[in-house]
Amino acid sequence: MDLVKPAFLSLALALALAGRGLAQDQSAAFATSYAAETKGDYADAIAPLKAVYSNTYEQNLRLGWLYFLAKNYTTSAGYYQKAVEQRPYAIEPKFGLIKPLNALNQVDKMLELYEDILKIDGQNTQANYWVGVIFLNRKAYDKAARYFERVVNLYPFDYDVNLSLAWTYLNLGKKNEARALYTKVLLIRPGDATALAGLKRL
Repeated sequence: MDLVKPAFLSLALALALAGRGLAQDQSAAFATSYAAETKGDYADAIAPLKAVYSNTYEQNLRLGWLYFLAKNYTTSAGYYQKAVEQRPYAIEPKFGLIKPLNALNQVDKMLELYEDILKIDGQNTQANYWVGVIFLNRKAYDKAARYFERVVNLYPFDYDVNLSLAWTYLNLGKKNEARALYTKVLLIRPGDATALAGLKRL
């Protein structure tokens, strides 16, 4: 059996030590970044990550968040997009990317991301609800109803989705269904002005 050559051993040891050093640098950069974020110093939170930046998923996700907090929405979206491409089956970066897109009023792209999330997790409450809201705002009531109904089935006593579905049904002419939901909303929040206004319209 051939013995491993000393030169190869030295190279392997050097690579292992370098890798350990990079990991320690990353850990220190993230720790410094979190501390600065806590103080609201977003530029100081970004700087240590940029100093050791190597285009990892974790770095891109973190930088997307920090640039969002700093209200640099275009740069935030760029880093989140990288994270989405690095982990195409992950929901986490897609929800991250939706934040700056919302600030940039890019609703069509938001809708695409929500629909991508629902391809991975069809029962995702947040994605179903917000797709419903987008269609509701577009007065596409039939489509909105389908998404709100999914959420109501999962969370039958949730204020927001019951109110949204009641308004959707009202606009679809489903008066009995709308009345039942507005009545439920008043159980959740007695005296709710929006629910009372909806019942008055009925």
